[in-house]
Amino acid sequence: MDKPFTVTLTGTLRQVMTVFLLGTVFSVMCCPEPVQAQGKGSRPRVGVVLSGGGARGAAHVGVLRVLEELRIPVDCIAGTSMGAIVGGLYAMGMPVDELERMTTQVDWNEIFTDDIPRSSEVYRRKSDRNYYLSSIDFDLEHGVRLPMGIITGKRIDLFLRSLALNAPDDFDTFPIPFRAVASDIVTGQQVVLSKGDLARSLMASMAIPGAIAPVEIDGRLLVDGGVTQNLPIDVVREMGADVVIAVNIGTPLSREENLTSFLSVLDQTTNILTNRNVFAQVYGSTAEGVVIEPVLGDITTASFERMHDAVRAGERAAMDRADELERYAVEGAVYDRHRQDRMSRARPVPRIEFVKMEQRSFFGSDALLRLIGIRAQGVMQKQILARDIFQIYKRDDLEDIDFEVIEQDGKNGLLIKARERGRTRHTVDLGIELSSDLDNDNSYRLLLKYTMSGLNALGGEWKNEIHLGQNERYFTEFYQPLSPYAWRLFVAPYAEYRDNVIDLYERYDAGNPFATYDIQRTTLGMDIGIQMAEYGEFRFGYAWGRSKSALDTGFQALPEEENDEGAYRLMFVFDQLDSPFFPRDGMRFSSAYHYSRKNLGADDDFETLECAFTGAVSHERHALTLRARGDTNFDTARGISRGFYLGGLFNLSGLNTDQLYGNHVAYGGIIYSYRILDLFPLLGKGLYAGVSLESGNAWSVRDDVDAADIVTAGSFFIALDSRLGPAYIGYGLAERGVSAAYFSLGAIRF
Repeated sequence: MDKPFTVTLTGTLRQVMTVFLLGTVFSVMCCPEPVQAQGKGSRPRVGVVLSGGGARGAAHVGVLRVLEELRIPVDCIAGTSMGAIVGGLYAMGMPVDELERMTTQVDWNEIFTDDIPRSSEVYRRKSDRNYYLSSIDFDLEHGVRLPMGIITGKRIDLFLRSLALNAPDDFDTFPIPFRAVASDIVTGQQVVLSKGDLARSLMASMAIPGAIAPVEIDGRLLVDGGVTQNLPIDVVREMGADVVIAVNIGTPLSREENLTSFLSVLDQTTNILTNRNVFAQVYGSTAEGVVIEPVLGDITTASFERMHDAVRAGERAAMDRADELERYAVEGAVYDRHRQDRMSRARPVPRIEFVKMEQRSFFGSDALLRLIGIRAQGVMQKQILARDIFQIYKRDDLEDIDFEVIEQDGKNGLLIKARERGRTRHTVDLGIELSSDLDNDNSYRLLLKYTMSGLNALGGEWKNEIHLGQNERYFTEFYQPLSPYAWRLFVAPYAEYRDNVIDLYERYDAGNPFATYDIQRTTLGMDIGIQMAEYGEFRFGYAWGRSKSALDTGFQALPEEENDEGAYRLMFVFDQLDSPFFPRDGMRFSSAYHYSRKNLGADDDFETLECAFTGAVSHERHALTLRARGDTNFDTARGISRGFYLGGLFNLSGLNTDQLYGNHVAYGGIIYSYRILDLFPLLGKGLYAGVSLESGNAWSVRDDVDAADIVTAGSFFIALDSRLGPAYIGYGLAERGVSAAYFSLGAIRF
């Protein structure tokens, strides 16, 4: 009788019963070379099965390395999710060392997002994301379309495509025949993928339901194979395997004391369902073989930074079963011939000698290629290729992009296929801003932006914003580029209405305000400018309007006003921060100059200048942010509507929001933060703890500006950077014993 096919399943089952096999040889009549039936006396055909499990799947690489060291030939492979990625790339000929580099050195947190690095994003879209947190696309024909996943997965798709450039369409012609397992989200059936686009098949096998949008293949909507079959032993049996070496890296069931939240209960539910289909595969199989379960401890499906540890765990687990595995080993010379034959059938990575663009877009090929800096000649750097092409995809005027290797006149080339959006795009962006000092200073704003883009061949767009709450804003702008290039001229007529509520406090009294003013401003204007690709924007324009300030409650400290306004304005922004909320690298500088004159339509002559700077550096989990700000009206303006404000969390912490008022403001601050917890990329970035040290003040008259008046303040805080936006809980303390606690959801304006 053959040695049992043993398996240890996680969770409440400490050890699984052994299943004895009858020892009969399984025959497959229709399996293609090289896993067709062999004659009597030949070695058994070995099939490897790799389960899904996210970052834990790096353990598969360690197991494959040990199988090679033990000289165990692999005749076919089937995999699910991360097991499909590792198995598919290995089957098409990727060496184990390269597989390990791929799994351990790639930034998976970046790949599992639809975002390009913020520093590389076109400035206009970058500025939108400073305050708006989510987007919904719709069209007039189909109405509102909620996304089928938190991310589309396009970045993952391009990454996999760059790795599978040399993969044949028939998975049976791989050096090792291969199958990827996915699930039909419509019927709930298991789907075994044996041909077609390898990258797309791998993408389908790992499309986590709800997190990554389903992948359509042959008219079926496919999601992660773990939904139906996380350890597809039956698939390699159908491929002709006599012996099955299965690697299960599924997450163990949690103990009762660890089920402490609804998230842990949801996670446990998923693991129960997955472990159940694994259990059914193991006990339902009559195959001879071994199930290997690496001990991965606290390495979770999202622990991408620990994939190196997972590789080592896979090696240890396989070596622990070496006595059983060696039954399927062959002599050195036999294994060498097997390996040489396998590698001889692997297609080499193509040498790219030209790059072509095939697009249905008003952009010329040269213009699109310049956006990413693709250059021909030589073997492509795969990850760089995927990253650069993704940069094109993130342009708002393109709906999709793909690439493939083509042959022309005996030369290999890269064909990039870009498809422009076929109709006007309608987008709704949503945001929220809540802030409270947990005492008497509370405010909220709901943010809504509606944009119609792709209105003409040059990418004209109409943007409309509504901010509801304590400070209302209504804004509309028609933005018309004058060229198709990344650096391009534009014109932008606009109209704006603001209704702001301003509280006035005794200078260092954090109690109730002694007066509240309502300031209304209506503005019509026209700007011309230059969009400097991802770097920023320059604008020059004329604005005319009316402003009115009126006492709402309390004592009248300043006169009520009603003014006509007419001015030239000059604005410049350079923005290369990697995040508007929790920056770790880069800098941002902005300035705005307002030149108002009677002959331009204003009631009086005055000027204002506003400048702000933010810079950030980081090391591992530590980050340091420097901030500075200076505003002045040169003592040329008077009135509550033309002054500047300072106060609030990170803006002289300890004071109420906008507690200090004056015609001149100076501020400097430094914020230290430490990332204490990483979030799964689909949920956000992480949880932070930090402290800040700040100084500044506001003065009414320039002659009163004195360094001796500088107010020193600081804070300590806990902050969350999530897909729903930033959230802060902090406590601030300023000079003279002024202090405040803070809770904030949404962007903190600086």
